[in-house]
Amino acid sequence: MAEPKKPISPSHGWRNRFLVYVGNQNDSTISIIDPSANRIIKTIPVGKNPGQVNASHDGKRVYAINGGDRSISVISTATNEVVRTIRNVSPEPFAAVTIRNKLYVPDLYTGGITEFDTLTYERVDRFPVANLPLSAAASPDGSKIYVTTQARNIWIVDTRLNKVVQSIPDGATWGLDFTADGRKFVVNRFGSNETSVYCARTNREIVSIPVGPAPIDVNISRNGRRAYVTNSRGRTVSVIDLVEHRVIRTIPVGEVPYNLALTPDSRSVYVTNYSGDNVSVIDTATLRVVKTIPVGDGPRGIVIV
Repeated sequence: MAEPKKPISPSHGWRNRFLVYVGNQNDSTISIIDPSANRIIKTIPVGKNPGQVNASHDGKRVYAINGGDRSISVISTATNEVVRTIRNVSPEPFAAVTIRNKLYVPDLYTGGITEFDTLTYERVDRFPVANLPLSAAASPDGSKIYVTTQARNIWIVDTRLNKVVQSIPDGATWGLDFTADGRKFVVNRFGSNETSVYCARTNREIVSIPVGPAPIDVNISRNGRRAYVTNSRGRTVSVIDLVEHRVIRTIPVGEVPYNLALTPDSRSVYVTNYSGDNVSVIDTATLRVVKTIPVGDGPRGIVIV
C-alpha cells in the first residue's frame, strides 16, 4: 500500500514544516493534519474513494489514488488545493510509487502497472505484473519496484525495462518497506500473521517474526532499527526490533488499523484506523498513543510531507 512507506523530509526552502495527509476512502476527501498541534487544518474533496496517497519526490505534490472513479487527484502542498485530475487511469488504481519524475500505479483487477510522467501527467507505459496486487515499494535507488499480491509471490519489476525480472516465492503478502541503506526489506504475510525480513541483495529470507492478526502496512525507521506493523484484526501496532528480530511492544490503537507513516524527525508514527474514522499518534520514545484525531469516513492511505 505503501504506497509511500517513507515520509519525505522537506529539505526544500519553500516550506519549513511537514503536514500529514490522510485519504478518507468512504467520503472521498483528504484530511490535512498539522502535527505541531495534532489537529485538522483543512479537508479537501478529491475523486471517489481515495484508497491510497503518495507524494512526489520533491514533496511539492500529493497524489490521491481514487479507485472509485479511476482517477488521481494531484494536490499542491504549497496551497493544499487540487491542481489537476488524471482520469481513466486504469480499471481500479489501488496504490502508487513515485521514483523521481515517474509515478507507477498498480491496478487491483488487471494486475498491471501504469506509468505516468509527473511533469506532464501523460501516460508513458502500461505493463503486466501479477494478479491482485496489494502494495508496491521502490528500492532506495529506484531501480526496482517490489509488488506484493493477494494471490502469491513477491514480484520484482526492473524500472529500466518496465518488466518483471524475478519473483520471490511466498503466499499472500501486503505491506513492504526497505531500510534506508537498501540492504534489507521487510514484508507482511497477511495470512500467517508474520513479518519477514529479507536480504535485498539475494532476495532471500533472513527471519520471520510473529506479529498480530492480519498485518497490513509496515514502515521502517530511518536508522533501520525498528519496524512498525499495523495488525488490522488486532487493533494494534507491533514494534519490531530489527537488530534482535523480535517484537518489543504491541501498542493498542483504533479499530482496523490500516496504514501508517513516520514523521521526518522520527518522533511520531501516525496510524489510520479505517473503521474507527480516526488517526492514532504514537510517540516513538515511549511507544504509547499520545493522541487520537478524528478524521473522515474510512481513513486508509497516509503520507507525511
